[in-house]
Amino acid sequence: MNNFFLDTAQIKVKQVKEVFEMLIDWETANKYKIFNTTDEEIGFAAEKSNGFFHKVIRNIMRSHRSITIDIWDKNKKHILRGNRPWYFFFSDLKVLDNSDITIGEIKTRFGFFKRKYDLIDANQHVFARIESFRWRLWTFTIYDNVGNEVGVISKKWGGILKEAFTDSDQFVIDFSKYNWTVEQKAILLFSCLSIDLDFFEDNSGSVLSLFD
Repeated sequence: MNNFFLDTAQIKVKQVKEVFEMLIDWETANKYKIFNTTDEEIGFAAEKSNGFFHKVIRNIMRSHRSITIDIWDKNKKHILRGNRPWYFFFSDLKVLDNSDITIGEIKTRFGFFKRKYDLIDANQHVFARIESFRWRLWTFTIYDNVGNEVGVISKKWGGILKEAFTDSDQFVIDFSKYNWTVEQKAILLFSCLSIDLDFFEDNSGSVLSLFD
């Protein structure tokens, strides 16, 4: 895992959409390519799928379903896993290393005017927070545990046609303003994936979307 985040001031995450998904309203398991500052592909992430039953649950529950996401490096070595149980109001995701040891958690917090996440380390300490005004959903500001702005997760605008007809999202995570540990960077990477799943995945077919 150390080499994966080595000397990386930014990480770019691009969702990979299948043509089949874009032609019909039937979601398959999420897949992402991960790039470093120089646009070199350094790994990929994928939601675990358990066959046809998983596809049915996915299309009924949409973003509220339980999720397991694995991350591999460019040599196809498994390095990280994220587990998120089914949720109704607040999504919480646990981050594990390749030995299934918990290195941190991402917890959603309530806010009237903002979307909020607490980022928690293995010792259950909040080391950072992520916030986004509800009317500025494309930018998620990262704050340290004393309230200083130390980074940002931003969604790249793909243009009117692309945004209208696909939900193939691209994000950038800026690590450059703070001396993050490897474990903290891993949790921030999963925060980016959580943001995509919580706020940008299509919920139009789910009754539960009324509560988002």
